[in-house]
Amino acid sequence: MDRKVTIFTKAVVMILSILIPVVLLFAISNQTAVHVVEDEMKKNNLNKLRFLHQQMEQKIDQLSMNSIAMSNDAAIRELEYRHQSESYYDRERLLRMILDNITLQSGISGWLTDITVYSRLTKDIISTSSASVDLKEQLLINDIARGWSYATVDNGKTVNPQFVWFAVHPITAFEHPEAAKLIVKTSFSPSYLKDMLDQYKADGQGDPFLYHPKHGVLANRTVNQAGSADLINYLHSQTLEQSRLHFTVEMNGRKSLVSYLKLNNLGWYLVDSVPLEDILTPVTKTRNLFYGSTLLLLLLSVIASYVLYRNVQVPIRALVRHVQRIRKGDYSSRIELTGGTEFSFLITRFNEMTAQIQDLLEKVVAEKLRSKEAVLKQLQSQINPHFLYNCLFFIKNMARMGDVDSIEAMSLNLGDYFRYTTRLGNQSATLEEELSLITNYLEIQNLRMQRIAYDIQVPEAMRGIVVPRLMLQPLVENAILHGIEPKEGRGMVKIVGELRDNGDCRLIVTDNGIGMAPEKLAAMQLAMDRKESEEEGRFGFGLWNVNQRVKLMFGEGTGLFFFGNPEGGITSTIVLRTGRGDEHVSAVDCG
Repeated sequence: MDRKVTIFTKAVVMILSILIPVVLLFAISNQTAVHVVEDEMKKNNLNKLRFLHQQMEQKIDQLSMNSIAMSNDAAIRELEYRHQSESYYDRERLLRMILDNITLQSGISGWLTDITVYSRLTKDIISTSSASVDLKEQLLINDIARGWSYATVDNGKTVNPQFVWFAVHPITAFEHPEAAKLIVKTSFSPSYLKDMLDQYKADGQGDPFLYHPKHGVLANRTVNQAGSADLINYLHSQTLEQSRLHFTVEMNGRKSLVSYLKLNNLGWYLVDSVPLEDILTPVTKTRNLFYGSTLLLLLLSVIASYVLYRNVQVPIRALVRHVQRIRKGDYSSRIELTGGTEFSFLITRFNEMTAQIQDLLEKVVAEKLRSKEAVLKQLQSQINPHFLYNCLFFIKNMARMGDVDSIEAMSLNLGDYFRYTTRLGNQSATLEEELSLITNYLEIQNLRMQRIAYDIQVPEAMRGIVVPRLMLQPLVENAILHGIEPKEGRGMVKIVGELRDNGDCRLIVTDNGIGMAPEKLAAMQLAMDRKESEEEGRFGFGLWNVNQRVKLMFGEGTGLFFFGNPEGGITSTIVLRTGRGDEHVSAVDCG
């Protein structure tokens, strides 16, 4: 039966065709909303981060400008020229004035900075640091560089990190530090930067920190250590670019949006991270609610479709299936009633109709079987005289030759043959009985010709198959009389049984006789399918008779087939199909 689309399938397809576009449109809309929110987050976070970035750079630029201004201060420059001529009192007054000046400058920006002035000519050191200052000239010269640097200062008790700025005179001393006459060193503690990060975070602006690929991280004092560790590891594996200000990263199992800006004067990166989940929670909840409602609607729709399918489609399919079985000849098909639907009346009438049809057909089949039995008996009665004529002709020849033993053997086997064939009550026999008769026949022919050998290889599983009587005898007879007898030398007849996986059984009779031309072999095969045996002298009535009886008993696709052998002789094959035929067919499984 051709597979057709059921009502249930149609209903499900219709529901899906409605829901899928809706879900797709919502998914697109939801994705657009997520992108819009993410873009707004990026802009908002970056704008706030820019404000903090601007504040830090302004502070640091102010410290840089103060340091440069002090390196050009008149009082400090005067220190270079009075190191020999001034009196001790004037020199001390100048040093006090310079100290007051740099002390004022150290707090003018709001950050307490350490400013140290070192004159290489007078070897004077003037500093705002409360700790004792002991500058080693060579180390100081080696540290001179443009811009801010990050260094650690060991004061004998603790090691403190600091950001350091150098101003020198003359300005060319940056390229040749040993030519510097005056060195102004300005430094401040990273704690001031941490204060700004703390204030930024206190305003609810994320979790900011400063990052440098070489020096590491300066974080706010309440930084999330677990999440920041993942971000820092990611930063170590990346190269931060000025053109790329955002990226997303997995932090402590949560996806976060990270924004960064570079502090050009320090060379550090200002980094801030905001968990995307916190911002996208309303969008995510709306999405999950929609998908859950859609799934529930789909489930309820499928249940409703299934109820419709069980009450409508299942009875219809049962009717169609059983109608097809009746069409194939199975009139015992009945539909079992389930439930109390409107189809109950139709199913009841269908069962009554099939019961009546089955009763009528059983009567017709019985008549047909009786008719077929009569045809079988009539066909078999025609082959008995044909075999008898051949046997009597053999006895006559043996009598002329005086071969009493052969005549006796022929007479005994002929008697057994007629005892076997005259049991008209059953016109079929087992293959074992047929092979026993063939063995007797081959023994008789060997007595007559003294040059015939035979080999019978039929599996035990096939020997119980019920076949028409005298099915093999005409094939063996033709192989000897028309194949082996006209040929000089020893003859060989081989009978092989084969079991096939598709349920077919094959009996193959092969001889090494003179064979037959391909065109004559094809004509003989064509003659087997005639309705009546015409020109029986040309191709043999016995073979046609065997072919008709096999087809009558075993049905379509069976019968007698002929093939030529490359080494000579003919192969005759009988195809049996044990799953088909009339009531004579055995239940033995052939495959």
